[in-house]
Amino acid sequence: MKTHVLLAVVLSMAPSVAHADEAMAIVIDATQIMPREDVHAGAVGGGAEFRVLPDDEPFTASFGTFVAIGQRGEPMRRDVLDVHATMGVKAKKKAFAPYVELGLHVLHVTTHRDEMAFRGTTLGVSAQAGVLGVLGKHTVFRANAGYLGAIAPGTGDDLGAVVLQVGLGYAFDD
Repeated sequence: MKTHVLLAVVLSMAPSVAHADEAMAIVIDATQIMPREDVHAGAVGGGAEFRVLPDDEPFTASFGTFVAIGQRGEPMRRDVLDVHATMGVKAKKKAFAPYVELGLHVLHVTTHRDEMAFRGTTLGVSAQAGVLGVLGKHTVFRANAGYLGAIAPGTGDDLGAVVLQVGLGYAFDD
């Protein structure tokens, strides 16, 4: 139920944020969850997000998803399905803008350990910093590093991990 309320709030805010905006973009990301020594192996995958890109405002926001599959052959690995909403501040420069964001994530985590799989769904938080920009009229790029924290019920452990993402996308004009 909490997830539905969160998504409803984010979606209801999106049109008002986008209205003051010059562009909305869809960005395709490559994602890497860094390994934690003696806790879990790393995971790699990809995703997509819708991103608000105001030129004259110091704000940015996104709504997206990613899937990261744990590295096989490790004693413990995790597969992560993520749906997230983030909001943050950015520099006003259009071509190359540093930004910081905070976000909420709905995570479905499958932990593989000793030939067994443990699954759980939870709500997590993240903090991230990176750069984003628009090259030309429509090409959008993004790169960030962040920390994703969550305790996944049913898996017996926490997901706290560094997440790296790079993305390329297309900006739509209003």
